[in-house]
Amino acid sequence: MADPIGEFRSTRAAWFMTKTADGEIQMTTSYEGTADGFGAVFGTLTRTQPLAEAGASSGTCSYAGLAVNDDGSIIGGIGEGTWERIGSEMRSSVSLLVELSDGSKLRSEGVVDHTDQSWNGKIYET
Repeated sequence: MADPIGEFRSTRAAWFMTKTADGEIQMTTSYEGTADGFGAVFGTLTRTQPLAEAGASSGTCSYAGLAVNDDGSIIGGIGEGTWERIGSEMRSSVSLLVELSDGSKLRSEGVVDHTDQSWNGKIYET
């Protein structure tokens, strides 16, 4: 694995569970924080799974967010990836490939900690 180009640190701002039109559970969690090279970041991590898999220990997820750079410019990002629960803890590792509005792509590797309501990790170039 390449060396990280930065880190991100965020706190959960909101957490919603909804039922989709297909009868699945959708968990949407919003975070706000900072990321090296991006300034303030605001984003939403979304997981959708069938009701019968509510206790799953891994799956897919998506991300949408914005960064407000120190110079006031704004960059958007959307991504797809996977999550995996860490043992029996209330934590999950999350890996995402994120496409940015400037045309670049990044990979993020982090840990969502439901106990301390955080999502922190590292950023890599792709």
